[in-house]
Amino acid sequence: MVEKSWRNGVYLTPDIIQKHPKYLERLRDEIDLDTVVIPFTGELPESVLALSPYGGRVPTDDELAQLVLRHFDGRPVDPREYEQARKFCGPAVNADGDDAAFRAVVGQLKDAGLKVWTYGGAYTIRRLTFCPSRPDTQQWFEAVYAHWATQYGLDALDITHTRYPMGSFPLGLFGCTCSYCDDAAAELGYDMKKMVADLKSAREGLHDLDGKRLGDVARLGFGFFDVVHALKLKSGVLDWFRFRCDLLTRNLNRFRTVVHDVAPDMLFGTDTYPSSMALTAGHDHRRWGEMADFASPLVSHISAFVCNTLIEWAQFLAQEVPNLSEEDALQVVYRFNGYDGMGLPETVAAYGAEEAASLAYRIPTADLVLRDLTKAKLLLPPDMPSYPIIHGEGWPRETIDHIVSEARKLGHNGIIWQGTDELMKYDFSA
Repeated sequence: MVEKSWRNGVYLTPDIIQKHPKYLERLRDEIDLDTVVIPFTGELPESVLALSPYGGRVPTDDELAQLVLRHFDGRPVDPREYEQARKFCGPAVNADGDDAAFRAVVGQLKDAGLKVWTYGGAYTIRRLTFCPSRPDTQQWFEAVYAHWATQYGLDALDITHTRYPMGSFPLGLFGCTCSYCDDAAAELGYDMKKMVADLKSAREGLHDLDGKRLGDVARLGFGFFDVVHALKLKSGVLDWFRFRCDLLTRNLNRFRTVVHDVAPDMLFGTDTYPSSMALTAGHDHRRWGEMADFASPLVSHISAFVCNTLIEWAQFLAQEVPNLSEEDALQVVYRFNGYDGMGLPETVAAYGAEEAASLAYRIPTADLVLRDLTKAKLLLPPDMPSYPIIHGEGWPRETIDHIVSEARKLGHNGIIWQGTDELMKYDFSA
């Protein structure tokens, strides 16, 4: 059977599918839905659970501290999400569900003529990230993904959070530097001590800048060499970002190889961080073909991934650079990240960050999303199927329609929807 040239997918939970079969039918018939992406809500066998770094128990703070990212000074990057981590049976995986119920949902979707993908976790929750260099964590993910690939008749594994913490959590940019990562850096040809020293030197360079002059330059325009010159950037800074990308690429290549070995027809993919900031999360889009069968540009999280990052970085710069105003700091960050010239807010207050649900109505959402989708087509391998993830609710309908139309023109291969309220009305209370 020949695959459709345009994939129309949606994220749904098994309970919605079971309780509202008519909703599923209407999505299929009215918006031409062909793929459903569901979380894994089954169980894992003892043979897989035995490989969990948790050791079959709820980990203590000290035990979790050994499993997660570590900062330059040796401390865990973010203990605030330990409670969430304890709910797992191993790094980033839940397995306390009902296997029979999960299989029934997969069967229901198959009977409706739909492709079934399942998504599961990897390294990162939100801020908390499990160290991607630990051998026990790699073995755990290999076993989990191989089980999913062989036991449920799925069409694809769509692994999510295969990255470092999002850019809106700046501390996550400076991990992991544990002994396992030190060893991994050496294996990949990097010098951990030099990278750390050069990163610290770059931060010190911020303190030597004149904020007012920097604001003037930002309004005039600056480029890559201006940044290198102003901060006296050394090679270890670029090495740091390349190391993290190389490490994740190697790991994901390993996971895909395991999945293809046990299930040759299984697709293995992962969502991609917005292209403008991808390197900060360890995503090298140029190498995506080495580790995935498809890409899912994750451009739906305009608040958590993009706008909150721009705000955090601007506030950081305003603190670090003498005499730099918040307004000028925002313009510096916009230009540095490639989001300048589209009319983003001139002040932090104008974002209304505390009202994230309505953010799409206060910023140029279509321009923001399409800028990253255009960059994705430049950077991803030319033959890589690409299915952008966008919102089907919470955004103006004209914005959604414009993004979809332009995504087609750019050469993307479908859409994976988050929410459908703007696409089709359905009464879930009925």
